[in-house]
Amino acid sequence: MFISRLPQLIFSTVTTLIALTCVTASASVPNPTITPFHSDMEEKTRPFISAMIDLESYGYIEQEFAISGTGNSYDKEGAWKSDGQWEKKLAQSHIPYKTRMLVRRPENPEDFNGVVIVEWLNNTAFMDVDVIWTQSHKEIIRSGYAWVGVTVQSLGVGFLRAWDKQRYGDFTQRNDALSYEIFSQAGKAIREQNQLILGGMEAETLLGVGESQSAVRLTTYINAFQEEAREVYDGMLVYSRFPLSSPLKNGIAMLAPSKVHIREDNTLKVIQLLTEQDVFMFQFRLARQADNESLRTWEIPGASHYDNYGVSKLLPQYQREFPALSELQVTCKNSTNLMPQRYLVNTALDSLHNWVENGIAPPQAEPIEYRFFRVVRDQHGNARGGVRLPDIEVPVARHNYANYGWFGPGSYFVANAFACLFLGNTVPFSQDKLLQLYPSHENYVEQYTDAAKAALEAGFLLPLDYEEAVANAQQAPIP
Repeated sequence: MFISRLPQLIFSTVTTLIALTCVTASASVPNPTITPFHSDMEEKTRPFISAMIDLESYGYIEQEFAISGTGNSYDKEGAWKSDGQWEKKLAQSHIPYKTRMLVRRPENPEDFNGVVIVEWLNNTAFMDVDVIWTQSHKEIIRSGYAWVGVTVQSLGVGFLRAWDKQRYGDFTQRNDALSYEIFSQAGKAIREQNQLILGGMEAETLLGVGESQSAVRLTTYINAFQEEAREVYDGMLVYSRFPLSSPLKNGIAMLAPSKVHIREDNTLKVIQLLTEQDVFMFQFRLARQADNESLRTWEIPGASHYDNYGVSKLLPQYQREFPALSELQVTCKNSTNLMPQRYLVNTALDSLHNWVENGIAPPQAEPIEYRFFRVVRDQHGNARGGVRLPDIEVPVARHNYANYGWFGPGSYFVANAFACLFLGNTVPFSQDKLLQLYPSHENYVEQYTDAAKAALEAGFLLPLDYEEAVANAQQAPIP
């Protein structure tokens, strides 16, 4: 009797094991505790870096939530090589943490496009900075995205505690070893606790995003936390990364391997967006790799690591958060960079959305040209190759990343000098040169419009950004 039932028992056992495995895999990322902050708290205890624009006038609301739970830390398993095929092993489990999520979303569910952008808040300045929101808030709002900024790193948590002890005094996150699991758990909560976090709106797509230092950490997250990441997220925007990646614990970057690729077996949709400064001054070119079915890399000629537009939005935020620095200005030796890289951040978000939901792969782009250890430049001094925005195709200036600030006594001068290194330079052409290039204003607008149409048709410029760019050209006093 037993022997006759043996095949059935084996089949049943295997089926059960497969089912248990699937259950285990789907439950591998814990669902953390989410607690809303009360809206009736004193004004001084408003969220740090609350929105600088009137969200209500756009039909958006802002809410802040505490996120708490436990996470694990890990050590490397085996050798970590440039291919990103990385394994990890458990170092310590059930480490408690408490931090925050800052949510900006449409108030009316009918205005929500189903996509949540989850930003790994940047801590390069030792505090939270909402870099991608700053660059792309217009696109986020007009297209109906929800945005969630997560404080995942110990520097950000420590600063919040110091900034407002009443609001954030019980926060704890003392080691960046937890940052990766916190980012996963934040995404898990957005999916499974949408009634609380999103006012009942269902998140159909989650896009993880990060810029600069956050992008470096996302590189490690994609390579070493692939299973957890793909359980929660559908796509990643890795914006302005370096060739290196971050360690599993504290620290900015690992020195070995000296260059890091996105792993070839990655199944998340990933767009890497790099400025000219990232590619050459910060040497991302060492980590260049071919596009594949899950990866696109776009390089922006003429663009610096950050730019004039970003500073113009972030500086008032710093001045508001720190009244003692209300007169703070960024004073660089050269004028800061004016290349509108925000247009490509907008396009990258839209392309990721389409790639995930509709299977429409983003366009591919040639890299910025590099030959004989130098960037290849055109007759105007601008880089060749890369994604060709109209501002580089129909130039009125030379765009580059050569800038520096003033050193002097006091932390302000040091911080200013440090910031200027990342803000690039734009040098306007002389009036004589402009007249040679564009005999009339109408001629300039015509050329610019044609170049903008080419970028639009190539899939690198969104329709509303095309309209804005052309309108700006029409209003520009050129020549």
